[in-house]
Amino acid sequence: MSKISQLARSDPHSMLTQADVHWIELDSVDSTNDYLARAYQQGRVSGLNAVLAHMQTAGRGRAGRPWRAHPGASLCLSLGLPMAGQQIPFLPLCVGVAVAQVLEQWKVPVQLKWPNDLLADQQKLGGVLCESFQTGQGAITVVGVGLNIQGIDVPEALSGRGATSLSNYLSAPGLPSPRELAEAVVSSILMRIEAANVQGIDSIFAEFSQRDVWLRRQVQVEDHGAVCFAGEAMGIDRQGAYLVNTEHGLRAVHAGDLSLRVRL
Repeated sequence: MSKISQLARSDPHSMLTQADVHWIELDSVDSTNDYLARAYQQGRVSGLNAVLAHMQTAGRGRAGRPWRAHPGASLCLSLGLPMAGQQIPFLPLCVGVAVAQVLEQWKVPVQLKWPNDLLADQQKLGGVLCESFQTGQGAITVVGVGLNIQGIDVPEALSGRGATSLSNYLSAPGLPSPRELAEAVVSSILMRIEAANVQGIDSIFAEFSQRDVWLRRQVQVEDHGAVCFAGEAMGIDRQGAYLVNTEHGLRAVHAGDLSLRVRL
């Protein structure tokens, strides 16, 4: 029996699905991750919860970069899971794969950039931010997902070398609403977590590697803009680090330590 199944309810053969999610929809919020974290810590929610905001004024991406989203322009979604982050190894990779699988159904050419970005045609489309903490209810992990829907006022955290949006790939009649997209993403995340628990972490690695935007490309590793070393991108190892084959052998890059860039 997988961990997610154990958390579902008293029936050990049932898994968490969209039907188990308590939805909170807001016109505006500072940060969906922060809102959900406060709700758990104050005991206002329990179990499985999703927050969808149509406007976000103080969101953030990796390393605390600000991400502000204007009404209807972006998906601002957070999913609260009643478990510790370490219970699901490589959760950000798992979530990235789950989101990619949703967008691929709309024929969006998604690639994944370790550790937590979603790209399309080499431009940033969105990102994932996972945060875990303890509450009176036990361990909670909040999974934040941000996606550009409309190509206006691109969030600063997604700018980088250029950003794109779903509107560049889907015509207006085929563009999903934020709620439709959110429900599809949450369902996919839950299914992907369940599959990873049943099939093991190799299934995550295989799915991520198929979409790895860096794989076999020449990259350089930077620390605050200074190049530390360069080489060929070899993918992730079983500890979740990214491997680079340098002239002195394999080097591992750990999320949060250094930044990987394509070598120009």
